[in-house]
Amino acid sequence: MIPIFSLTAMLLYAGAWTALLRSLTSDPAEGRTQRFDILLAYLAVIAHTLVLLPTLLLEAQPNLAIGSTLSLIALIIAVLFLVARWFQPVQGLGILIFPSAFVGAGLGWLLPGPLYASNLGGASGIFHIIGAGLAYALLSLALAQALLLHFYDRDLKQKRSGGLFRSFPPIQTMEKILFQLVYLGFTLLSLTLLSGVLSSGQMFGQAFLFNHHTILSLLAWVSLAALVSGRLALGWRGKTAVLWTGAGFFLLAVGYFGTRFVLEVLLAS
Repeated sequence: MIPIFSLTAMLLYAGAWTALLRSLTSDPAEGRTQRFDILLAYLAVIAHTLVLLPTLLLEAQPNLAIGSTLSLIALIIAVLFLVARWFQPVQGLGILIFPSAFVGAGLGWLLPGPLYASNLGGASGIFHIIGAGLAYALLSLALAQALLLHFYDRDLKQKRSGGLFRSFPPIQTMEKILFQLVYLGFTLLSLTLLSGVLSSGQMFGQAFLFNHHTILSLLAWVSLAALVSGRLALGWRGKTAVLWTGAGFFLLAVGYFGTRFVLEVLLAS
């Protein structure tokens, strides 16, 4: 890794977060800092990309150790967030996204880990890796949106006004965006699991390899399937959406990052 780019990305993410907070809590008539956080975020993403280029693209095999993977996921989340801002009023997500990206860039620097190249090969293997990263990033955005929606709804019920949520869109709009993210994440996770089955057959000679990663990924899929079904059939929302989204996110995180953390950090010695 390149420490100067890691430090630069972290400082820029911190600056973007500070500028966003000022923008959200200031008088809407004062738009001076409203776009400054976006500029800093774009610069942070560029620096973050330069950090990951040597370990992911310029080596014979991409290093998928825990630090590099966490940093990559944080970068994907930041990029998706910036793209989403062009189409949806999701600027408030930066309150959680920028600190997460800051931590991801820092962990990539501090925990480079041993070389851990994936055994998955071929088109289905590549799709599986890319799909898994995108699915996890989308579900991360969905969880961040669910948490903001929960606290926004609580403030409205307590008849609070102003402050952090003053510049947020209507709660119905935020809820619509939340489930758009959930639907996209669930669809991509389903396709990723399917590609994993195909890759497993090519690499290990059996169509389905049962291990902790597979089991936890399936449980995450079940939790998200329950949320999607509950939303469509029963109109689930609020705390229920937060809990089920969080369950899917947590199961996916433990399925990969938990194992890598044990192997590369706790058992490294």
